[in-house]
Amino acid sequence: MQLSDEHIMLKVCQGQIEQLGLLFERYHIRLYNFYLRTTFDEDLSNDLTQQVFERIIKYKHSYKENAVFKSWFYQIARNVQHDHFKKLKLNIDSLDKVHSEKNIKFADNDQEYAEKEDRLKIMYAALEKLPHDKREILVLSQLEEMEYKDLAKLFNITENLVRVRVHRALQLLKEVVQKYNLNR
Repeated sequence: MQLSDEHIMLKVCQGQIEQLGLLFERYHIRLYNFYLRTTFDEDLSNDLTQQVFERIIKYKHSYKENAVFKSWFYQIARNVQHDHFKKLKLNIDSLDKVHSEKNIKFADNDQEYAEKEDRLKIMYAALEKLPHDKREILVLSQLEEMEYKDLAKLFNITENLVRVRVHRALQLLKEVVQKYNLNR
């Protein structure tokens, strides 16, 4: 029987730091892909992924027993990304997106990503054109398959507002994909 993420994280909180390796195996590729889809930078995605697991160790005491691990984990990931750009005094939306989809290689750890590869290429090109906040909520809700209730906690908003934001982001993505397909 596979231990839940929450159970493993509780062990980490109790000082069994080696248990973090299990969470690393489950999440490092997904986290790398999350960063890659939101920053378009492979080196930065690797660095930020590493920083998240360092922060998990540093802030393990902030994990609450009844918390959903995935929400807590992605909150740390968002904070790491925000802190990185704040330190550089950059706005993530103003970054020059110089990486083309041919240069970006998503990590692949399971069948699910392989099956989505073709659709992801088109979606990735469209995502690149979206503002960061819309790109982020789509990556988390659609690609990471986070539930709306968990996204509500992560963004500190209501579930209904999450639904609205996801809907609006999907509508914008649909428009961009249509324009992309017309120009191909």
